[in-house]
Amino acid sequence: MYARKISTYQNARQALHSSFPKDMPGREEELEQLQLYLKDHLTNKASGSLYISGPPGTGKTASLNLILQNEEISSQFEEVYVNCTAIKSPTAIYSKIAAALKLKINGKTKKDYLTGIENYLKKKHRMILLVLDEIDQLENKNQSILYTIFEWPSKPNSQLILIGIANALDLTDRILPRLQASCELKPQLMHFPPYTKQQIINIFTDRLKAAGVLDVFSEPALQLLAGKVAAVSGDVRRALDIGRRVIELVDQSRTSEALQPIENVTNLLVEAGMKTVEMKEVMNVMNNVYGTSQTLTESSEDTFPLQQKIIICSLLLILKKAKNKDVTVGKLHEVYRRVCTKRHINAVDQAEFAGLCSLIETRGIIRVSGKKEPRLHKVSLEWDEEEVGSALKDKQLMSIILQDDSCLGKL
Repeated sequence: MYARKISTYQNARQALHSSFPKDMPGREEELEQLQLYLKDHLTNKASGSLYISGPPGTGKTASLNLILQNEEISSQFEEVYVNCTAIKSPTAIYSKIAAALKLKINGKTKKDYLTGIENYLKKKHRMILLVLDEIDQLENKNQSILYTIFEWPSKPNSQLILIGIANALDLTDRILPRLQASCELKPQLMHFPPYTKQQIINIFTDRLKAAGVLDVFSEPALQLLAGKVAAVSGDVRRALDIGRRVIELVDQSRTSEALQPIENVTNLLVEAGMKTVEMKEVMNVMNNVYGTSQTLTESSEDTFPLQQKIIICSLLLILKKAKNKDVTVGKLHEVYRRVCTKRHINAVDQAEFAGLCSLIETRGIIRVSGKKEPRLHKVSLEWDEEEVGSALKDKQLMSIILQDDSCLGKL
């Protein structure tokens, strides 16, 4: 009986893993629209470009990947996928695309790679699906990289469908006005809105039901979790992360209860039954992720939870006082932890800290980029100090943290 209960928690955690899902509840309309776009261009052998926008965790990349699991569609493309997060130069992006197309390039300069790609597009070839994820990372001073790539589908015989994916809704309006002026080059736009409370509930319910563990969460607990995440960001990955964390804590409490003399274990489990996740457990994790319990009723648009304030101030401290201005999630967590210790505040662990950074990123204040393990992701500040101070509305805390460079340690 004990083994069965442990298996229930493990199955629940596995069901809530945020890896690419087999279906996308709440994204039926976007999936249909995306599939229709690809099929139409395949049928007509027509080039085109599509820009997919939406906040983190709203299913942009996952939806495209789900469609490309369909052999009928994917087999007709030469698929090239590039995550642009760590790409810093035109040469790097062009060389990656050339390598994915298996092109033999004479030379290693930007011009060499670009010429090789554009010559290939002129020749007879299979239809190409070029997916550039986090495409806003390719922004440079005069937007030459983005202009060049978005012009490829308009070249004669290019047989190229370009799909750019990023968070910003107005990327093409803001930085590619030349494309908007030309109907021939203008990308089609598709937006993925944040998940609603009911959609998040449906996703949890579908996953837990499929795993046979629907009764792990009480209905009020799931309502609380979904409602808070929907109000803050609509990021379903964050919701799933929180759900797994809550289940882990419940599992740990059951395990500690079971560490009784062996003759009492069976009676203990029979009497107690399987522990269901209740509002209290969800509230505890929410308080760590979002701040104090007060923030559960306040408008997330107008207030910053304490933990997020400390993270932002810790980043400002590094950028103002540290010799090395390159900030990773791991380095920021070390400084944040020292700041919390000084202020007698409980610091969250690194896994939850990465989640908090993602939440701050949804507000546009910071950018977190990288494709390796989360602690190595780079963190950059997108606002200036005055804007940050105005948003935090806590000049005293900000001043105290920025004056205490002892929290930098050896940085």
